[in-house]
Amino acid sequence: MKKQKTNKRILIRTVIVFAVCLLAISGIVGAVIRSGVEREKNRAQYTAEAATRRVEAQIRKYLVVSEILENLVKAGYEISSEDFGIISELMMDNEGVIEAIEYAPDGEVSYVYPLKGNEAAIGLNLLKNPAREKEANLARSSGQYTIAGPFELTQGGMGALLLDPIYLSDDEETENFWGFSVLVLNWDAFLREVELENMESSGYHYLLWHISPSTGEKLVIAECEEQDMGQALRVVGEVPNDIWYFEIMPDVGWVTSWQWMISIVCIGLVSLLLSFGYWQYAIRQYQERVYTEELEKAAEEAKSANEAKTRFLFNMSHDIRTPMNAILGFTNMAEENLSDQEKVQDCLGKVKMAGRELLDLINEVLNISRIESGTMKPVMESADLYDLSQTMKLLFEQSMAAKGIQLEVVTEIRDSCVICDMQHMREICVNLLSNAQKFTPEGGKVIFGIRQKEFRQEGFGEYEVFVSDTGIGMSEEFQKIQFELFEREESKHVSEIEGTGLGLPIVKRLVGMLGAAISCASEKGKGTTYTLTFRLEQGEQETSPENEDVDMILKHDDAFEGKHVLLVEDNELNREIALYLLQDMGFRVDIAEDGVQAVEKVKASEKDLYDLILMDVHMPNMNGYEATIAIRKLENSTLAAIPVIAMTANAFEDDKKHAFAAGMNGHISKPVEVPKLVNALAEILK
Repeated sequence: MKKQKTNKRILIRTVIVFAVCLLAISGIVGAVIRSGVEREKNRAQYTAEAATRRVEAQIRKYLVVSEILENLVKAGYEISSEDFGIISELMMDNEGVIEAIEYAPDGEVSYVYPLKGNEAAIGLNLLKNPAREKEANLARSSGQYTIAGPFELTQGGMGALLLDPIYLSDDEETENFWGFSVLVLNWDAFLREVELENMESSGYHYLLWHISPSTGEKLVIAECEEQDMGQALRVVGEVPNDIWYFEIMPDVGWVTSWQWMISIVCIGLVSLLLSFGYWQYAIRQYQERVYTEELEKAAEEAKSANEAKTRFLFNMSHDIRTPMNAILGFTNMAEENLSDQEKVQDCLGKVKMAGRELLDLINEVLNISRIESGTMKPVMESADLYDLSQTMKLLFEQSMAAKGIQLEVVTEIRDSCVICDMQHMREICVNLLSNAQKFTPEGGKVIFGIRQKEFRQEGFGEYEVFVSDTGIGMSEEFQKIQFELFEREESKHVSEIEGTGLGLPIVKRLVGMLGAAISCASEKGKGTTYTLTFRLEQGEQETSPENEDVDMILKHDDAFEGKHVLLVEDNELNREIALYLLQDMGFRVDIAEDGVQAVEKVKASEKDLYDLILMDVHMPNMNGYEATIAIRKLENSTLAAIPVIAMTANAFEDDKKHAFAAGMNGHISKPVEVPKLVNALAEILK
């Protein structure tokens, strides 16, 4: 879960980095594009201004021609029609730009050259003609040359008039308007001279226009074939009495489609690379942090494990030495008082009690080990919770009464038959009741109860198992660590009570294994209550015929008399104890020290068959499982079917399953308890 959240945070941050990079790189690329556009516009402006200067230069070239007439007039020459023709012929250019020359004293055209084709212009008053009067009057009033047009000429065709006003000075040096020297320009030829069309081959679209003084409308002076000039750069050029506007733009636009495409790809690619780099960096940082944390955790766990091992060895040394001290001490006392039968009997009883304490300790340690290694699994079976109540009552009623403790059993169950792991539930209850008995003083009370709670899921029930006592209770500090291994509360009362500190840790782990919950309420000096909550599948009440009471067999002195047993045991002391017990019961006993000898003795027993084989498991050369499998494979079916009972220190449920899987018929755990041994033998031989 933590890893998923971290990956999600890294992903969100990576997306944010991508977005920031996208914006930043877009800004940078945008700035680069704007800079490129600005440079391109500067070049375009320079090109437009250069074109405008060429237009102005070309106009001034023809203005020089027009000034020939102006100078003659100012010199006082009377120009006749013949003189005008001669002079005009000299003024005409070879490029065909000057289409006609007009001589207009007082603004009225008197002479035109060539006259042919231009007859309609004779007598035209430029100052009063609607198409020309605006420009003509501007030229007259300003004293500067003025271009009128381009427009349809009176003599036909498109052209423009270069109106050059002429002023004469009188005796008082006052400038008086005389008239106009007019050049009629062929506009297409003029534009060819200016070479505006070359701009298209240079990669530009253009439009040259001005506002007509006569109509106030936009009048196109020159344009390229491309009509879409929406993003064109506008350059303003001033000419006498007018303003010309030159619009220009590259034919591919200020930014090409390729530039846009490359920019977008670069923005996306660089943003992705940067965000991917950040993602890799963040993942690596996270992994390094996790690795560091794991190293620290591993070091801490190693330290804790070391401390736990030391604490475990210390506690085990103390807890094992205590009963061992009693065993060795009372054994010595018995040896020294062999003549005193009562003393010997007392010592042997205490040795037996200390041995049981030692066995309980070993079982608790092994239980903890199996739970934490995961080898212990719940075994679900049909069981009756009323039986659990009765079992607890039978186990503790007498011992608590002997200590002066009142035991009360409360059972409030509607559906007592359930599917559960009864073996481990019993173990949990025994541990809790044992603690309650230990820590409840004389005159106190212990309550064991099972109650069924309301639960709506069909086929299931919710049950509470509780153990409550009026004992010494626990401090709040100890309640927090009560389920940790070997923890015991440090107080005078607790230190006087025997215990290993393993009971509650086992309870906690078993409860977790069974998917249940445990809670504790305790108050110093007032007592403790443990409550367990189980959610169990409800079962059906099973009825089974009563088994024959094998204990009844023991009432017959000759129950095992003459029965032939093969005892397979490699340990000499264990062999001696088992031999004594079996012979005391009336068995004839043969001995094998390992699995190989056992198989050979079975093969050789055809004339004197064994009734039973007691088989140890851990032995040299061939273990008990392998020996049993070998016996079951014998060709003689009678020998192969001899009952085999495992007699081993492997006392767990998994060990029993392993024994049965190897073909054994029963299982007895060491140290051997005589009643259980007798019952097991009787069950097999009945």
